[in-house]
Parts: sequence; structure tokens; C-alpha cells
Amino acid sequence: MQIAALDGRLPDVTEAQSQPFDSAEHAYDRNGVDLTLIRWMLKLTPVERIEHIQQAADSLQELRSLNGIAESG
Repeated sequence: MQIAALDGRLPDVTEAQSQPFDSAEHAYDRNGVDLTLIRWMLKLTPVERIEHIQQAADSLQELRSLNGIAESG
């Protein structure tokens, strides 16, 4: 299952990335960090990274306002 980016786009997938991993060690480091997400984010330009972070912040702010949680600061 793939998860869409916040703007609805799916990350570009190369043929090598679309193949199933032989083991979890290729997808995760020893601490359980999902390396595929890090690799995908590093393929983006700095501006694209900021746009994704801003979209996440906007979504969080919207969810908080819908739940009646006031902004602090």
C-alpha cells in the first residue's frame, strides 16, 4: 500500500524501488526508521520539502481548529 503525499501526489517510484524488499533491513534501519521516506524526501528540492512541511502544518492547524483546540503562542 502506498500513501499519497499531503498534496495528493504519490512519490516517484523507480523500477528498483517498486520491487519488494528481500528483507526489512533495506527499508528500515536498526532503530526502525523508515529509510524509504527519507530517501523520497531527499529526492525533493528544498522548496518542495518546505511546501510539504507547510502543508502538514496547515493540516494540523485545521484539525486543531476543528477540534476546538486554541493555538498557543
